[in-house]
Amino acid sequence: MIDAFEQHRALLFGIAYRMVGSAAEAEDLVQETYLRWERQQADTIVSTRAWLVKTITRLGIDHLRSARKRREEYVGVWLPEPLVDTQVAAPDAMAELSDTLGLAFLVLLEQLAPVERAVFLLREVFDHDYADIAAIVEKSEANCRQIVRRARERLARRSQPEPARSTRPAMELVQRFIDACMTGQIQDLLALLTNDAVLYTDGGGRVRSALRPILGADRIARFFVGIRARSLIDAQAEIVRVNGEPGVLIRRRDGNRSVMAFAMAGDRLRAVYMVNNPDKLQRLSVQAGSAACSARPMMPGADSATPMPTSSGVN
Repeated sequence: MIDAFEQHRALLFGIAYRMVGSAAEAEDLVQETYLRWERQQADTIVSTRAWLVKTITRLGIDHLRSARKRREEYVGVWLPEPLVDTQVAAPDAMAELSDTLGLAFLVLLEQLAPVERAVFLLREVFDHDYADIAAIVEKSEANCRQIVRRARERLARRSQPEPARSTRPAMELVQRFIDACMTGQIQDLLALLTNDAVLYTDGGGRVRSALRPILGADRIARFFVGIRARSLIDAQAEIVRVNGEPGVLIRRRDGNRSVMAFAMAGDRLRAVYMVNNPDKLQRLSVQAGSAACSARPMMPGADSATPMPTSSGVN
């Protein structure tokens, strides 16, 4: 029984993480699925994979429904918990977490209701046929087809920036962005951002962050210039993989950390996702030697570091 379950663990984590946007909660769902699996009689299960996928999907739907109120009451912008070159999932699990793992995609999924999200993911990401999906969510095939169509239309109305692919140009663009943050030159930052760029910062009420998305290249550039001398003093910046894509880990001298992920439009950044909430970074573990470049000071030589400033909508 254990071996049969372990063969599907990576898939189950992939479904759960996309459903709930939290590695810790996804692992809890995987564990609950295992406990339920352990209580089943093996000869009563026709397909191990089908049973496990149905169970974790139903658990994910229930979890999202119960978490809705917490999401509504969340302080500021909610972003998914980032996977930072992580040990949370084994290397083979990362193969399951493919192109649809990026923060930009997960943020987009927040527009969908729990069942809608489950049906869309099972069809568009995990390529289940409608008959299987109908059995999982206990709806008709026709209803599932309609849910997918509506979800596609709804997401299509939202601008979908390209994820920051793990290519050399993408890595270089991220490095140039960090260099511009180090120097604090507004023009350098503006040259790297699209005019309609958006910055999302998630502090969860735990650390000072922008309560609303910051819109426009000029406001974003001024935001990073503003926090340069206050939050980034003696900070170490390291390019890492965030959800499989180029991102940045910032370690501040006061012990606080931030993780940034990006979405691109051609050779510019169209979205920056900055997770500051320490609750979402507790599991952060960067493998030694995995980053594209060594950690480096963002702005050395100052005496003290302070939290992010109250500007541009910052709490």
